[in-house]
Amino acid sequence: MAVKIIYHGHACLELHAGEHRVQLDPFYDQNPIADVKASQVNPQYILLSHAHFDHVDDAPRIAQRTGATILANFEMSQYYAKQGLRTVGMNIGGGMALPFGRATMTFAIHTSTFQDGTPGGVPGGWLVNLGERNIYFAGDTALFGDMALLGRLWKIDLACLPIGDCYTMGPEHAAIAAEMLKARCVLPIHYNTFPLIKQDAAAFGRALRRKDIQPVLLKPGESFELP
Repeated sequence: MAVKIIYHGHACLELHAGEHRVQLDPFYDQNPIADVKASQVNPQYILLSHAHFDHVDDAPRIAQRTGATILANFEMSQYYAKQGLRTVGMNIGGGMALPFGRATMTFAIHTSTFQDGTPGGVPGGWLVNLGERNIYFAGDTALFGDMALLGRLWKIDLACLPIGDCYTMGPEHAAIAAEMLKARCVLPIHYNTFPLIKQDAAAFGRALRRKDIQPVLLKPGESFELP
């Protein structure tokens, strides 16, 4: 089954496979480069990497409207459960079978605090098995050595890696991460939303090609299919 990845700018992605709709880090209505509004997406599951506003801002509104289940670390899941939303709390290294396949929460080096000051637990990323494809969503992170272990544990068809620098790893470290992960394809995320994270995605793509890794360079609203 083919998997369709729709990029909405920043680190906001949709994954579609057949009837399944998975949302990663929803940031639509306050996202200056998003192509659609939160009211236009209809996921069954929402996967959150950490609690910063530019990754969770639209999560409660989408979940309330659609009935989607929010998957996040334990602290974040409790925060949203108190709002009456359907949640599943997980933690780093844990995985679970779901109707679309499987989701495993992975390590990330970052911070995690809600906009109201509530601690958001430990940040993470996701390894999503969907439509017989493995998609690694790194979330906001620095480069770390255990990315090589992720590359050993999973055959990664697509890695979604931040390249913005300042708050996450930049293009040079992301290119190293792609090698360590042994990713077949790489989609850069978390860049060009704000001046502090402006980057040249085309140059990053050229660096990947020199390593025989396929870049997937999408503008907000564009999509890519993993066969």
